[in-house]
This record gives sequence, C-alpha cells and structure tokens, in this order.
Amino acid sequence: MKKIFGIIIMLFGLQFGYAQNSPLKVTVTDIHELKGKIQVSLYNSEASFIKKGKEYKSMVREVKSGTEIFTFKDLPKGEYAVALYHDENSDGKCNTNMLGIPKEGYAFSRNFVPKLSAPKFEDTKFRQEQGNSIIIKMHY
Repeated sequence: MKKIFGIIIMLFGLQFGYAQNSPLKVTVTDIHELKGKIQVSLYNSEASFIKKGKEYKSMVREVKSGTEIFTFKDLPKGEYAVALYHDENSDGKCNTNMLGIPKEGYAFSRNFVPKLSAPKFEDTKFRQEQGNSIIIKMHY
C-alpha cells in the first residue's frame, strides 16, 4: 500500500513540474490608426533582442481597435522582453527615417522609451511568472 501511495505522490509531483509554464497576456494601448498590422515579438535573451528572425515567439494581427490583446501561451518561467511595432502600411517592416527613427508606431515592455539609441534587453526585460499580464502603450 505504501508503494502505491508513493507512486501516486510521485505522479502528482511530475504533473506540477510540467505545469510551470504559463501564459503571458500583452495588452497594446493607444493605437492611433485602425489600419495595418501590429507585430509583437517576444525575446528571451540579450543576444537575440530586436534582431529580425531571432524572436523567441512572435505574433502578427490586423488592427481592429485602439487596444489589441496578444496572448503567448505555455511560456516557461524566465526573463523576457517584448518589442512591437504598428506596420501601418502592411509592408512587413518597421519603416524608419534617415536617422533610423521609426516612422510607424513602436513600443517596448516596461513602457521603455529609447532616447538616442535602440533599447537594450536589460532596459525592457521582465520576469515571467505564473500568468503575467502586461500593458504596453504605443508610441508614434
């Protein structure tokens, strides 16, 4: 009987070990134009941060309202950063001026606003715990 009880306890322990992953809800606010698409990219390291094609996960959706919600499911606990842009003309890229400053809306987790250079992972990172929800304000 003790053996069966021990096996049951061990199986419950394994189940809780797998339940460590959780969703991240990203609410994007202050979207000015109801056209184009929003691309939200999730990064899990400094080495990959804001490098095209190096996203940990990414989502793209057509803009339908001034606030859009994106949910990344099944994320392990750890440090992440979010970068997003409003692709108003739907050309698949964040258009910039001659100085490299975005001409389309953009935003980062922790609502970090870069001053004279691109942000660093350290500036925008947050700790993903059980079922995080973050709000990011779009900048134009």
